[in-house]
Amino acid sequence: MTAAELLDPDGSLWHAIAFHLRYERQKRGLSQSEMGLIIGVNKHGVSNLEAGRNKLTPYQADRLDEEWGTGGLYGRLRRFARLNNDPNWRKRIDGYQCQASQLKIFYNNLIPIPFQTEDYARGLLEAGHAAGLVDDVQKELAERMDHQAAILKGRSRPPLIWAVLDESALRPMGDPSIMKAALDHLTELSLLPHVSLRILPLAAAPHIGVDGSFWLFELPGRRLAAFAGTILDVGRMMEDQEEAATVAVRFDRIAARALNEEQSRDLLAKVSGDL
Repeated sequence: MTAAELLDPDGSLWHAIAFHLRYERQKRGLSQSEMGLIIGVNKHGVSNLEAGRNKLTPYQADRLDEEWGTGGLYGRLRRFARLNNDPNWRKRIDGYQCQASQLKIFYNNLIPIPFQTEDYARGLLEAGHAAGLVDDVQKELAERMDHQAAILKGRSRPPLIWAVLDESALRPMGDPSIMKAALDHLTELSLLPHVSLRILPLAAAPHIGVDGSFWLFELPGRRLAAFAGTILDVGRMMEDQEEAATVAVRFDRIAARALNEEQSRDLLAKVSGDL
């Protein structure tokens, strides 16, 4: 099956847009090259839109609405797609985490999955179980550790990881020995050549990261995608290139206020030593 045929238009608004782009083009008897002339791309650009690999831009949506007389339909659908919570965000983010050649991560409240120890992850999952959000802690823990390995090692070349953690993420969680091991593990990972870890000190607040954590992915073909939301139950993928680029700027602005790598390791050592 082709990528376009694998789309799920009933499960994703972006997929629905891609599906109907192909449907309407074929109904009008247009080749991909002819449609490309309307929206300013070549036939490969149209193919990527119809396969869901690229997202319709505001200009392209306006051109289609004008040329096809759809009353602003594509522009409207595109705006809704950008705002819509994706019910499949967990599956999408897992895939991007494993495919990306570069990951930029900002977390303001806990240690993210690539850097968690097993005991630290277990504590989070047990809290989720107590709240009725996690059914089987051991099953979820095994899957999380497998996924962590896939992010860090599951390819021929590990991704470049640029991470900024708010100092709040270093606060004690559970047994002090578990947290100490988690902080020491962070320090070990920060010494790897493909990992940059920096701490945003409490004194930097207020800053633009206080409203939530996010991931930025650089994917094959230098495509960007981003994710923002919570770990437990809400998430939004951003695959529009312009929108994802704003997340890249957001990360850089936060990182500019963080400690450097050496200062960050010093802070990790101090917090660990105080436990």
